[in-house]
Amino acid sequence: MNLKEVGKKQKDESVADLIQTTAILLILVGIASILSKGTFLQSTNLVNMVRQNAMLLFVVLAQLLVILTGGIDLSVGAVVAMSSILIVLFQGYGIPVAILIALIAAVLIGTLNGVLVTFLKLPSFVITLAVQQIVYSLAKVMTNGAKIEHSLNGKMLSMSLNQFYKMEIAGISIPIILCVSIIILISVYMKIKYGYYLYAVGGNFSAAHVSGLPVKLVNVLAYTISSVLCSIAGILFVCRVGTGDPDTGTLLNMDAIAACTIGGASLSGGKGSVSGAVLGLMVLCVLNNVMSLIHVSPNIQPLIKGVMILLTVFVNSTKKK
Repeated sequence: MNLKEVGKKQKDESVADLIQTTAILLILVGIASILSKGTFLQSTNLVNMVRQNAMLLFVVLAQLLVILTGGIDLSVGAVVAMSSILIVLFQGYGIPVAILIALIAAVLIGTLNGVLVTFLKLPSFVITLAVQQIVYSLAKVMTNGAKIEHSLNGKMLSMSLNQFYKMEIAGISIPIILCVSIIILISVYMKIKYGYYLYAVGGNFSAAHVSGLPVKLVNVLAYTISSVLCSIAGILFVCRVGTGDPDTGTLLNMDAIAACTIGGASLSGGKGSVSGAVLGLMVLCVLNNVMSLIHVSPNIQPLIKGVMILLTVFVNSTKKK
């Protein structure tokens, strides 16, 4: 299997999707500017939008890696919640220790997902749903179902985390720097052989296996990296909010999958891109932000997002046929 041919094919297929997603984004930005009477385009609003959704970017990219293999990871939100709790519980012993524990837990969860999906050959939906329930249950047991602000040794959450999140370097806020950095890192990963393997495995698992590709390793790595990215999202959540929350991440699954599909990723695998997923996320962020600015009822907002997802999937399906 020629990796250059795989990459070229993927690039050609994604161009039309990128153009479509960009068009949707520009239309939404125009509508947002008009409805908010210019408030949307103010720098303060744009920076706040990045700060609020930085953690979601990590979850979207995590979900993209798994979707490319033809799978789905429903445990992403649970990993975010668990990481936020571990950071708070162990930060009294030092922030580096807490971060290391959260990352190790994420590696174990992701590897478990990957191993069960790959070697038991069960649907990823079923496996990751079960793991999601287990992790959420553990998170609630560890916190008695409540938000936490104290570590195991009784120390309050360090303010240094929130101060770090609000810092600026050369006039650029930390969340923006982190977002740009992770986009670059994942984009580079997609250009190396294991990135190309994701497309090959998702496009045709049997053909990839016959061609001698390490399909099992590729699958396990996808789920493991996915969980690590979600753990970082959990760390960012603690930095921004200042608590560990066992209920955080309950809606992240839907938003992450929606961003990937809006950006042109195929849930059957083998099709999608980092740029498409990022644009898809930007569409959701603009939509959420403008609905908040014009005071759309929180009860109606999921309905509007659901309709947009259905329309996007319908258009992509029709175009494919």
